[in-house]
Amino acid sequence: MDAGFDMAAAWLAAQAQLPDGWALDSVQCASTGLAPEDRSDDWVAVAVGPNGEERRSRAADPVGALAALANSFRQRPTR
Repeated sequence: MDAGFDMAAAWLAAQAQLPDGWALDSVQCASTGLAPEDRSDDWVAVAVGPNGEERRSRAADPVGALAALANSFRQRPTR
């Protein structure tokens, strides 16, 4: 991950690419616990739709997770 990345800019860029009614919810570490087998350096970006549906994307850094999430709507549009 580039030390000069701008999370605010990445967040705004991803949100702008989401379909109407969808909003970014969070970007979080993919770790599920403190045990070594539960740890991860990956990041997960989450968007929530108008009916409570959720879409997630995972990447090695938070900016990549946001970009992958936005891209997922172009590859697999909502109904």
